[in-house]
Amino acid sequence: MKKVGIVLSGCGVFDGSEIHETTLVMFFLKQAGAELS
Repeated sequence: MKKVGIVLSGCGVFDGSEIHETTLVMFFLKQAGAELS
């Protein structure tokens, strides 16, 4: 199992990390067997 870190930047849909995109990235990384830290 690989350890993965996600760097989020900004706030909101137009200038940064959007909540739906971030959640889906975390979901699919977990599904692929990554360990989120």
